[in-house]
Amino acid sequence: MSTLVLGSIASPASVYADRTLNGYVTTLSSGATTNTGLNLYVDGSVAVGGDGSKDTPFKTLPQARDAIRAKKGVLPAGGITVWVKGGTYKITGTFELTASDSGTNGKSIVYRSYPGEKVIISNGVSVDPTLWKPLNSEAQKRVNPKVSAAKLVELDVRSLGLTNINSYPGGTSFSDKWGIIDLIVDSELQPISQWPNPEEVAGGKRGGWTTVNGSADAKSFYYGEDGVPADGDTIDALNADGTNRAERWKNSIAQGHDLYLQGFWRTLWSPLMSKVQSINTSDGSITLLDMPAGGMGSKFSKEVAGSNPVYRVGEGTEEWRALNLLDEIDQPGEWALDFKDGKIYYYPNGNIADMDVEIADKPNAVVKMNGASYISFLGFQIEDTLGNGIDLQKSHHITIAGNTVMNVGNGGIIDTYGYSNMIKSNDVYDTGGFGISIGNAGDRATLTGASTRITNNHIHHIGQHAHLAGIVIRDSVGVWVDHNLVHDVPRDAMRYERNNNLTFEYNEVHNTALAESDTGAFYTAQDWSSYGNDLRYNFIHHNQRANGFYADGSDAGDNYYNNIIQGSDRALQLNGHHNIAKNNVIVASNTARIENRSDTLAISATVTQNYGVSSIFADTLRDKNPTSGVWLNYAAQLKAKYGYTDNLWSDILNPAWRPEYSNGSKIIDNALVQVGSVIKPKYGDYTVANNSTIDSISSASFYNYNQMDLRSKNSEVLSKFPNLNSIFPQIGLQQDAYRIRVVTRAETGGLTNRN
Repeated sequence: MSTLVLGSIASPASVYADRTLNGYVTTLSSGATTNTGLNLYVDGSVAVGGDGSKDTPFKTLPQARDAIRAKKGVLPAGGITVWVKGGTYKITGTFELTASDSGTNGKSIVYRSYPGEKVIISNGVSVDPTLWKPLNSEAQKRVNPKVSAAKLVELDVRSLGLTNINSYPGGTSFSDKWGIIDLIVDSELQPISQWPNPEEVAGGKRGGWTTVNGSADAKSFYYGEDGVPADGDTIDALNADGTNRAERWKNSIAQGHDLYLQGFWRTLWSPLMSKVQSINTSDGSITLLDMPAGGMGSKFSKEVAGSNPVYRVGEGTEEWRALNLLDEIDQPGEWALDFKDGKIYYYPNGNIADMDVEIADKPNAVVKMNGASYISFLGFQIEDTLGNGIDLQKSHHITIAGNTVMNVGNGGIIDTYGYSNMIKSNDVYDTGGFGISIGNAGDRATLTGASTRITNNHIHHIGQHAHLAGIVIRDSVGVWVDHNLVHDVPRDAMRYERNNNLTFEYNEVHNTALAESDTGAFYTAQDWSSYGNDLRYNFIHHNQRANGFYADGSDAGDNYYNNIIQGSDRALQLNGHHNIAKNNVIVASNTARIENRSDTLAISATVTQNYGVSSIFADTLRDKNPTSGVWLNYAAQLKAKYGYTDNLWSDILNPAWRPEYSNGSKIIDNALVQVGSVIKPKYGDYTVANNSTIDSISSASFYNYNQMDLRSKNSEVLSKFPNLNSIFPQIGLQQDAYRIRVVTRAETGGLTNRN
């Protein structure tokens, strides 16, 4: 049984504040007061817990939970509400609710914050400010020459008994297993040190990254002038600021301090975190301990003839950066964990003695529901863990609303194997991984829908360590995703894979793919059985590094209609069959495109991916037994709803139909405003027709383009999307009982592109 221990009590706050680009903005409350059959109270400020009445409240949440559990399901009419008074509640493990803690239909159990008061549930380790010390003499020698060592402090984390301080769980080469402690100061996640700094352009095209100068061998690259990259640029950005960076790093490695570089060594996605083996300052090269899969150098550049192991010459645009190194702490707020020393080195923005410092070290979820049902969890602030904020497993009829989930090492809210759940009006930000994730909701074999809804959530600045999506839906049926605002994410805003009958509507997305490329604001991939997904009334804008809607290799059966897509690279990138885009308004984007994979796609000189009837994608469809039962009936329903002329599923599994082509895919009846072109594939039975072209933004007669009000007075635009002007104001976040104020696009940075 987990325990809950009272920490410091915060001053009451009337509502919750959501951090946007321009500071903290008041957004959430715990909702309207409701009448229930029994009211219990929790107040962490009392010396000893009482009987749970208003006059003698419980001291901890587990005391309230256990009192409800003791009723053994005999609940009063109207259920039970647990009112939690303002304060910061520190837990040593997880606050867990199981089947024994469930309500029933009409007798729900409600946990909620007290009206007008802030309740923080934290899994962090509090740091006594007296434990911070000036830097030791050896550490002082490693401080960036542009910073006074006297401004930095150190903390011996081994003496605190922390667990995740000795190495990365992913070892010496990984993409997403970050897994080390996080530092939170005054409720803000502090940035891990990096070079280049986020706003610093160092030999590349965007802040926070530099580029290689060509490959030296299968696991080495040049940073200096000896390289021969395809782009011809050999400027030594590493040493350009005069701090002798290469020599400083080399000396630190020699002293036993780990140096890790995160790089797009081969691809534009899933950057690899790689431990450095050595630095050669004579020829200006860096050698990684492990060879990246496929060898060094962009997969789009030429292989070096005769190389063994194989590597490529490199385009010279492969991006990389250094992370988590004392040597590169040069801005207030930056910190690094040194595995060898067992210490945090930190550059505080002020007097460390006056700061509230928490360390996230525990991998547990802060709140977990396992096999629970008919429970609401309303108006809490969840923070300071290396795990998930709120974790639902095999639970149903759960409402998670009005909560703020922040400063968590993995994801904000996750729901697996659940159904009939509501995730509503939450703010999720500063996570190490994803924002909200749904997995195995419903049953794909029987096409049983989950009736789970994700609505009115604000998700941003997630994926700080692992570049995951804002909202993830996998292996599910019948999930409804609506009115969410997702922005400032490293990869996709919405990622959905292996699903049926999803609905994405009225969502707003901007500034995606801030770390990675070759992705989309809405992204799905590689499943011939993923039919029946509708994406309508969504607004994508300021999305210059990503595609808008991206149906990647061998996706099938997605329907994109009545959306507004502004400022994307490829507004539509449709691979695979029966993907239909119609009646959309596409604005100021480079292209819209249908693409074929042909029968095979070369992964390397010796490896190809099959996209025909012998592919893994065809196997996935065959696994559904589509020639009989529910899936055969489903085929008839799909044909009737979407007007397919092909026979599902027999045509698709027929090699003569050529399913590797984008057969049945369409880009039709769209309004293209200042769009470069519509690119068609060379082969296949596809349709590109009846799209109206409007040459300029001004000709489209938008209400206020600079403020992203894309209602229009243009008759041609409205002929393609007749109810645009009534639909557009309904898109994005909406005010409700929990979301008492909706942030503006200016407050979220939604009027400009970043990176």
